[in-house]
Amino acid sequence: MIHEWHKSILHEVVPTLIKKWEPKLEVKVADYFLQRMKTKWGSCNYKAGHIRLNTELVKKPKDLLEYVIVHEMVHLLEPTHSERFMAILGEHYPTWREARAELNELPLTAEVWKE
Repeated sequence: MIHEWHKSILHEVVPTLIKKWEPKLEVKVADYFLQRMKTKWGSCNYKAGHIRLNTELVKKPKDLLEYVIVHEMVHLLEPTHSERFMAILGEHYPTWREARAELNELPLTAEVWKE
């Protein structure tokens, strides 16, 4: 199944990116999950230390996957999209606004067809 294949590709890449960013952000991701999401690229359960990533990210440029991972990891430090959240994200990932804009211009799924 294609979805399982996409997940296997992400499982090869995601742990490396998490390990890269844990010392920089001084956080620990207890676990991560991959799933199809209709409305979001990722989510974070900051109390449990879990991040969840949309499997559709496999179809996006790798730097955008990294941006989503960093974004969700910053939520381990600041649960809301507050000024503090933006400051931490800006300090560690200065091009986050460009990455977010690029990601938001891309369809959430590749199954959107236009005539």
